[in-house]
Amino acid sequence: MKMNCGDLKMGQTLRCEACGFELQVVKECGDASCSTDACCTGNVTCCGEPMKLKQ
Repeated sequence: MKMNCGDLKMGQTLRCEACGFELQVVKECGDASCSTDACCTGNVTCCGEPMKLKQ
């Protein structure tokens, strides 16, 4: 599943399964430009693999 920044909500955490690195969303995208090419599209990656939402 592709996860771009427009899909992430405040408080969610992305985790790299390979090294354990984590990123927490502290501010959500504020407008529709986050779901276009004007912002990040595709997966957030670490260690060459897509990061996944921490459960």
